[in-house]
Amino acid sequence: MRKITFIILLVCIFVNIHAKSPHGDKLKVDCGVCHTTDNWTKIKPGFDHNTTKYPLTGQHKIVGCKKCHASLKFSEAKTECYECHTDLHQGTTGRDCERCHTTKSWIVTNTKSLHQQAGFPLRGAHETADCNRCHKSASNLRFNNLNTDCYVCHKDKYFATAGKPFDHKVLGFDTDCARCHNMAGMDWNSIGKGFDHNFFPLTGGHNIACNDCHKGGDYRKKISSDCTTCHSGKKLQAIASYPAHASVYAKFTCGECHTTKTWNTVKFKQHDSYFGIYSGKHNGTWTRCVECHTNNAGYKPNCTSCHDHNKTKTDQQHRGVDDYVYNSASCVSCHPNSRKGDD
Repeated sequence: MRKITFIILLVCIFVNIHAKSPHGDKLKVDCGVCHTTDNWTKIKPGFDHNTTKYPLTGQHKIVGCKKCHASLKFSEAKTECYECHTDLHQGTTGRDCERCHTTKSWIVTNTKSLHQQAGFPLRGAHETADCNRCHKSASNLRFNNLNTDCYVCHKDKYFATAGKPFDHKVLGFDTDCARCHNMAGMDWNSIGKGFDHNFFPLTGGHNIACNDCHKGGDYRKKISSDCTTCHSGKKLQAIASYPAHASVYAKFTCGECHTTKTWNTVKFKQHDSYFGIYSGKHNGTWTRCVECHTNNAGYKPNCTSCHDHNKTKTDQQHRGVDDYVYNSASCVSCHPNSRKGDD
Protein backbone atom coordinates (compact mmCIF):
# COMPACT_ATOMS: atom_id res chain seq x y z
CA MET A 1 0.00 0.00 0.00
CA ARG A 2 2.82 2.36 0.87
CA LYS A 3 4.43 1.55 -2.46
CA ILE A 4 1.28 2.50 -4.38
CA THR A 5 0.92 5.75 -2.41
CA PHE A 6 4.53 6.65 -3.15
CA ILE A 7 4.04 5.99 -6.88
CA ILE A 8 0.88 8.16 -6.98
CA LEU A 9 2.76 10.94 -5.20
CA LEU A 10 5.62 10.80 -7.72
CA VAL A 11 3.14 10.92 -10.61
CA CYS A 12 1.41 13.98 -9.13
CA ILE A 13 4.72 15.75 -8.65
CA PHE A 14 5.79 14.93 -12.22
CA VAL A 15 2.48 16.13 -13.69
CA ASN A 16 2.58 19.30 -11.62
CA ILE A 17 6.14 20.09 -12.72
CA HIS A 18 5.41 19.63 -16.42
CA ALA A 19 1.88 21.12 -16.46
CA LYS A 20 1.60 24.15 -18.80
CA SER A 21 0.40 27.52 -17.45
CA PRO A 22 -2.91 28.66 -18.97
CA HIS A 23 -1.24 32.04 -19.41
CA GLY A 24 1.32 30.69 -21.87
CA ASP A 25 5.09 30.45 -21.72
CA LYS A 26 5.75 34.19 -22.05
CA LEU A 27 4.35 35.21 -18.67
CA LYS A 28 7.22 35.54 -16.20
CA VAL A 29 5.16 36.80 -13.23
CA ASP A 30 5.08 34.66 -10.10
CA CYS A 31 1.65 33.04 -9.59
CA GLY A 32 1.42 34.42 -6.06
CA VAL A 33 1.34 37.98 -7.37
CA CYS A 34 -2.23 37.46 -8.61
CA HIS A 35 -3.52 34.20 -7.05
CA THR A 36 -4.17 33.00 -3.49
CA THR A 37 -3.71 29.48 -2.10
CA ASP A 38 -7.44 29.18 -1.47
CA ASN A 39 -8.63 29.09 -5.06
CA TRP A 40 -7.17 29.77 -8.53
CA THR A 41 -10.22 31.86 -9.44
CA LYS A 42 -9.72 34.27 -6.58
CA ILE A 43 -7.62 37.11 -7.98
CA LYS A 44 -5.85 39.57 -5.73
CA PRO A 45 -6.86 43.19 -6.41
CA GLY A 46 -4.39 45.97 -7.23
CA PHE A 47 -2.14 44.38 -9.86
CA ASP A 48 0.38 47.07 -10.91
CA HIS A 49 0.04 47.22 -14.67
CA ASN A 50 2.82 49.83 -14.77
CA THR A 51 5.32 46.99 -14.31
CA THR A 52 4.34 45.73 -17.77
CA LYS A 53 5.14 47.14 -21.20
CA TYR A 54 1.67 48.74 -21.33
CA PRO A 55 1.01 51.09 -18.38
CA LEU A 56 -2.65 51.90 -17.78
CA THR A 57 -3.36 55.64 -18.09
CA GLY A 58 -6.48 57.76 -18.49
CA GLN A 59 -9.64 55.84 -19.41
CA HIS A 60 -7.71 52.57 -19.60
CA LYS A 61 -7.52 52.54 -15.80
CA ILE A 62 -11.25 51.90 -15.44
CA VAL A 63 -11.68 49.35 -18.22
CA GLY A 64 -12.41 45.76 -17.12
CA CYS A 65 -9.47 43.39 -17.61
CA LYS A 66 -11.44 41.04 -19.88
CA LYS A 67 -12.21 43.86 -22.33
CA CYS A 68 -8.56 43.68 -23.40
CA HIS A 69 -7.57 40.21 -22.21
CA ALA A 70 -10.08 38.08 -24.08
CA SER A 71 -8.05 34.95 -23.32
CA LEU A 72 -5.83 33.85 -20.42
CA LYS A 73 -2.78 34.34 -22.63
CA PHE A 74 -2.08 37.93 -21.67
CA SER A 75 0.59 38.34 -24.36
CA GLU A 76 -2.18 38.13 -26.98
CA ALA A 77 -3.72 41.42 -25.79
CA LYS A 78 -3.68 44.13 -28.46
CA THR A 79 -1.65 47.28 -27.78
CA GLU A 80 -2.35 49.46 -30.84
CA CYS A 81 -5.29 51.85 -30.68
CA TYR A 82 -6.78 50.84 -34.01
CA GLU A 83 -6.78 47.16 -32.95
CA CYS A 84 -9.37 47.87 -30.26
CA HIS A 85 -11.07 51.07 -31.41
CA THR A 86 -13.08 51.53 -34.59
CA ASP A 87 -11.45 54.07 -36.94
CA LEU A 88 -14.24 56.62 -37.26
CA HIS A 89 -12.02 58.71 -39.54
CA GLN A 90 -12.05 55.91 -42.11
CA GLY A 91 -8.32 55.96 -42.72
CA THR A 92 -8.12 59.68 -43.55
CA THR A 93 -5.85 60.51 -40.61
CA GLY A 94 -3.64 57.43 -40.50
CA ARG A 95 -3.25 54.97 -37.64
CA ASP A 96 -1.24 57.12 -35.26
CA CYS A 97 -4.22 57.96 -33.01
CA GLU A 98 -1.99 59.42 -30.29
CA ARG A 99 -1.01 62.22 -32.65
CA CYS A 100 -4.41 63.80 -31.93
CA HIS A 101 -5.96 61.89 -29.03
CA THR A 102 -4.90 60.89 -25.51
CA THR A 103 -6.05 58.09 -23.22
CA LYS A 104 -7.76 60.74 -21.11
CA SER A 105 -10.27 61.81 -23.78
CA TRP A 106 -11.09 61.60 -27.48
CA ILE A 107 -11.39 65.41 -27.60
CA VAL A 108 -8.60 67.00 -29.64
CA THR A 109 -6.84 69.83 -27.78
CA ASN A 110 -3.72 70.35 -29.91
CA THR A 111 -5.32 71.58 -33.12
CA LYS A 112 -2.82 74.41 -33.65
CA SER A 113 0.26 72.24 -33.27
CA LEU A 114 -1.25 69.60 -35.59
CA HIS A 115 -1.65 72.20 -38.33
CA GLN A 116 1.89 73.41 -37.67
CA GLN A 117 3.21 69.87 -38.15
CA ALA A 118 1.14 69.48 -41.31
CA GLY A 119 2.79 72.56 -42.83
CA PHE A 120 -0.21 74.88 -42.63
CA PRO A 121 0.02 76.89 -39.38
CA LEU A 122 -3.21 78.55 -38.23
CA ARG A 123 -2.31 82.24 -38.19
CA GLY A 124 -4.30 85.43 -38.52
CA ALA A 125 -7.79 84.92 -39.94
CA HIS A 126 -7.17 81.18 -40.31
CA GLU A 127 -6.85 80.87 -36.54
CA THR A 128 -10.48 81.89 -35.96
CA ALA A 129 -12.00 80.33 -39.09
CA ASP A 130 -14.68 77.66 -38.81
CA CYS A 131 -13.01 74.26 -39.27
CA ASN A 132 -15.84 73.04 -41.50
CA ARG A 133 -15.11 75.79 -44.06
CA CYS A 134 -11.92 73.95 -44.98
CA HIS A 135 -12.66 70.43 -43.79
CA LYS A 136 -15.90 69.88 -45.73
CA SER A 137 -16.09 66.24 -44.69
CA ALA A 138 -15.46 66.89 -40.98
CA SER A 139 -19.16 66.38 -40.17
CA ASN A 140 -18.61 62.73 -41.17
CA LEU A 141 -15.40 62.67 -39.10
CA ARG A 142 -13.37 62.37 -42.29
CA PHE A 143 -10.33 64.65 -42.68
CA ASN A 144 -9.32 64.25 -46.30
CA ASN A 145 -6.06 65.79 -47.53
CA LEU A 146 -6.53 69.43 -48.50
CA ASN A 147 -4.79 71.60 -51.06
CA THR A 148 -3.18 74.43 -49.06
CA ASP A 149 -2.68 76.70 -52.07
CA CYS A 150 -4.36 80.04 -51.21
CA TYR A 151 -5.91 80.35 -54.67
CA VAL A 152 -7.89 77.12 -54.26
CA CYS A 153 -9.95 78.62 -51.44
CA HIS A 154 -9.72 82.32 -52.30
CA LYS A 155 -10.18 82.32 -56.07
CA ASP A 156 -13.27 84.54 -55.67
CA LYS A 157 -11.17 87.18 -53.88
CA TYR A 158 -8.66 87.18 -56.71
CA PHE A 159 -11.30 87.84 -59.38
CA ALA A 160 -13.17 90.29 -57.16
CA THR A 161 -10.38 92.79 -57.93
CA ALA A 162 -11.58 93.02 -61.56
CA GLY A 163 -12.13 96.59 -62.72
CA LYS A 164 -10.31 98.06 -59.72
CA PRO A 165 -6.95 99.89 -59.81
CA PHE A 166 -5.36 96.73 -58.44
CA ASP A 167 -7.03 94.34 -60.89
CA HIS A 168 -4.89 91.27 -60.24
CA LYS A 169 -5.47 89.61 -63.60
CA VAL A 170 -4.86 92.76 -65.66
CA LEU A 171 -1.70 93.56 -63.71
CA GLY A 172 -0.44 90.01 -64.13
CA PHE A 173 -0.30 89.19 -60.42
CA ASP A 174 0.24 85.49 -59.90
CA THR A 175 -1.95 83.33 -57.68
CA ASP A 176 0.58 82.91 -54.88
CA CYS A 177 -1.32 85.20 -52.52
CA ALA A 178 1.28 84.93 -49.74
CA ARG A 179 3.79 86.82 -51.89
CA CYS A 180 1.87 90.04 -51.24
CA HIS A 181 -0.53 89.25 -48.41
CA ASN A 182 0.47 88.36 -44.88
CA MET A 183 -0.78 85.01 -43.58
CA ALA A 184 -0.66 86.42 -40.04
CA GLY A 185 -2.98 89.29 -40.95
CA MET A 186 -6.68 89.49 -40.23
CA ASP A 187 -7.58 90.91 -43.65
CA TRP A 188 -6.27 91.17 -47.21
CA ASN A 189 -4.69 94.57 -46.53
CA SER A 190 -1.95 93.06 -44.37
CA ILE A 191 1.41 93.42 -46.09
CA GLY A 192 3.04 90.22 -47.30
CA LYS A 193 6.66 89.34 -46.66
CA GLY A 194 7.59 87.39 -49.78
CA PHE A 195 6.92 89.79 -52.66
CA ASP A 196 10.03 90.29 -54.77
CA HIS A 197 10.54 94.07 -54.60
CA ASN A 198 14.29 93.89 -55.26
CA PHE A 199 14.05 96.41 -58.09
CA PHE A 200 13.44 98.89 -55.24
CA PRO A 201 14.39 97.21 -51.92
CA LEU A 202 11.91 97.91 -49.13
CA THR A 203 14.45 98.44 -46.36
CA GLY A 204 14.54 100.80 -43.41
CA GLY A 205 12.09 103.67 -43.82
CA HIS A 206 10.81 102.16 -47.09
CA ASN A 207 9.37 99.13 -45.28
CA ILE A 208 5.90 100.70 -45.23
CA ALA A 209 2.37 99.89 -46.37
CA CYS A 210 1.98 99.46 -50.16
CA ASN A 211 -0.67 102.17 -50.37
CA ASP A 212 1.74 104.75 -48.94
CA CYS A 213 3.45 104.73 -52.34
CA HIS A 214 0.81 103.17 -54.56
CA LYS A 215 -1.91 105.71 -53.79
CA GLY A 216 -5.41 104.29 -53.83
CA GLY A 217 -3.98 100.85 -54.47
CA ASP A 218 -3.28 101.75 -58.10
CA TYR A 219 -0.40 99.46 -59.12
CA ARG A 220 -0.73 100.28 -62.82
CA LYS A 221 0.87 103.69 -62.41
CA LYS A 222 4.66 103.57 -62.58
CA ILE A 223 6.41 105.27 -59.68
CA SER A 224 9.74 107.00 -60.17
CA SER A 225 12.55 105.70 -58.01
CA ASP A 226 14.01 109.19 -57.74
CA CYS A 227 14.03 110.19 -54.06
CA THR A 228 12.61 113.66 -54.71
CA THR A 229 9.42 112.09 -56.11
CA CYS A 230 8.35 111.39 -52.55
CA HIS A 231 10.82 113.46 -50.53
CA SER A 232 10.89 116.84 -52.29
CA GLY A 233 9.98 118.51 -49.01
CA LYS A 234 12.96 116.91 -47.32
CA LYS A 235 15.32 118.44 -49.87
CA LEU A 236 14.03 121.94 -49.10
CA GLN A 237 14.46 121.27 -45.38
CA ALA A 238 18.00 120.00 -46.01
CA ILE A 239 18.97 123.14 -47.97
CA ALA A 240 17.68 125.30 -45.14
CA SER A 241 19.70 123.37 -42.55
CA TYR A 242 22.73 122.59 -44.72
CA PRO A 243 23.14 125.10 -47.61
CA ALA A 244 25.68 122.84 -49.32
CA HIS A 245 22.75 120.71 -50.55
CA ALA A 246 22.15 123.43 -53.14
CA SER A 247 25.82 123.75 -54.12
CA VAL A 248 28.45 121.10 -53.44
CA TYR A 249 25.91 118.31 -52.79
CA ALA A 250 23.80 119.14 -55.83
CA LYS A 251 25.76 116.84 -58.15
CA PHE A 252 25.08 113.80 -55.97
CA THR A 253 21.91 111.75 -55.66
CA CYS A 254 20.32 111.34 -52.23
CA GLY A 255 21.27 107.65 -52.17
CA GLU A 256 24.96 108.42 -52.55
CA CYS A 257 25.02 110.01 -49.10
CA HIS A 258 21.91 108.84 -47.25
CA THR A 259 20.65 105.38 -46.35
CA THR A 260 17.08 104.16 -45.91
CA LYS A 261 17.64 103.79 -42.18
CA THR A 262 17.32 107.49 -41.30
CA TRP A 263 18.09 110.76 -43.06
CA ASN A 264 20.87 111.39 -40.56
CA THR A 265 22.61 108.11 -41.32
CA VAL A 266 25.16 109.27 -43.89
CA LYS A 267 27.45 107.02 -45.89
CA PHE A 268 29.69 108.76 -48.45
CA LYS A 269 32.39 106.20 -49.17
CA GLN A 270 33.75 108.18 -52.13
CA HIS A 271 35.26 110.57 -49.61
CA ASP A 272 38.15 108.17 -49.01
CA SER A 273 39.32 108.57 -52.61
CA TYR A 274 40.61 112.05 -51.76
CA PHE A 275 40.62 112.17 -47.95
CA GLY A 276 40.19 109.20 -45.64
CA ILE A 277 37.32 109.49 -43.17
CA TYR A 278 36.26 105.82 -43.22
CA SER A 279 39.87 104.71 -42.91
CA GLY A 280 42.97 105.97 -41.16
CA LYS A 281 42.93 108.04 -37.99
CA HIS A 282 39.72 109.89 -38.88
CA ASN A 283 37.65 106.71 -39.02
CA GLY A 284 35.08 106.78 -36.22
CA THR A 285 36.02 110.24 -34.97
CA TRP A 286 33.05 112.06 -36.52
CA THR A 287 29.28 111.71 -36.74
CA ARG A 288 28.16 114.72 -38.82
CA CYS A 289 29.74 116.22 -41.95
CA VAL A 290 29.62 119.76 -40.58
CA GLU A 291 31.98 118.76 -37.79
CA CYS A 292 34.76 119.01 -40.38
CA HIS A 293 33.19 121.28 -43.00
CA THR A 294 31.89 124.81 -42.67
CA ASN A 295 28.09 124.79 -42.73
CA ASN A 296 27.59 127.12 -45.66
CA ALA A 297 27.35 126.94 -49.43
CA GLY A 298 31.13 126.85 -49.72
CA TYR A 299 31.38 123.79 -47.49
CA LYS A 300 35.14 124.17 -46.97
CA PRO A 301 37.06 121.80 -44.69
CA ASN A 302 37.89 123.19 -41.28
CA CYS A 303 40.74 121.14 -39.89
CA THR A 304 41.61 123.54 -37.07
CA SER A 305 38.15 123.09 -35.52
CA CYS A 306 39.33 119.69 -34.28
CA HIS A 307 43.08 120.02 -34.48
CA ASP A 308 43.57 122.95 -32.16
CA HIS A 309 47.14 123.70 -33.22
CA ASN A 310 49.22 126.45 -31.72
CA LYS A 311 50.04 128.56 -34.75
CA THR A 312 53.49 129.45 -33.48
CA LYS A 313 54.33 125.81 -32.78
CA THR A 314 52.89 124.67 -36.11
CA ASP A 315 54.86 127.33 -37.96
CA GLN A 316 58.05 126.04 -36.34
CA GLN A 317 57.20 122.42 -37.26
CA HIS A 318 56.70 123.42 -40.90
CA ARG A 319 59.76 125.64 -41.19
CA GLY A 320 61.37 125.00 -44.56
CA VAL A 321 58.17 123.51 -46.08
CA ASP A 322 57.46 125.15 -49.41
CA ASP A 323 54.13 126.99 -49.78
CA TYR A 324 53.20 126.33 -46.14
CA VAL A 325 50.21 128.39 -44.99
CA TYR A 326 48.40 127.99 -41.68
CA ASN A 327 44.86 127.27 -42.87
CA SER A 328 42.58 124.24 -43.40
CA ALA A 329 42.81 124.25 -47.19
CA SER A 330 46.59 123.97 -46.98
CA CYS A 331 46.32 121.16 -44.43
CA VAL A 332 44.23 119.05 -46.82
CA SER A 333 46.43 119.79 -49.83
CA CYS A 334 49.55 118.61 -47.99
CA HIS A 335 47.91 115.79 -46.00
CA PRO A 336 45.41 114.28 -48.49
CA ASN A 337 45.42 110.92 -46.75
CA SER A 338 45.07 112.50 -43.31
CA ARG A 339 48.48 111.23 -42.21
CA LYS A 340 51.55 112.98 -40.92
CA GLY A 341 54.26 113.03 -43.55
CA ASP A 342 51.89 113.17 -46.56
CA ASP A 343 53.00 115.50 -49.31
